[in-house]
Amino acid sequence: MTLRWASMGLAPLALALAGAPAAAETGLADLEARWHACVRQAFAGQPLGLERRAAQRAALAACKAQEDTYVHAMLAAQEADIRARATRGAVARARDWALNAAMKAKATLGGVIDRLRW
Repeated sequence: MTLRWASMGLAPLALALAGAPAAAETGLADLEARWHACVRQAFAGQPLGLERRAAQRAALAACKAQEDTYVHAMLAAQEADIRARATRGAVARARDWALNAAMKAKATLGGVIDRLRW
């Protein structure tokens, strides 16, 4: 069933309804922790005579792959959140429209019934 939803373009909606943001937050936290650990380890492994700024740049360069993975995952999570908010907004507008139409129909039908009673 998930494959059918994916082919219909409803995968982001399905993920949002299934609690994917919570899972994404956990994944982001893990990726961030791995990146920070890599930077700390790479910085600690720099030669002692190296200037501090140079050691920082070298540590960041050594962990570029982890940083890129973390940034891409964070951007994907933000995109999914934006899509989920847009979908919730569309659903709310559709619900409001349906309720408004039902109230108008009820008012019209009530008026007709009142006229028939007289």
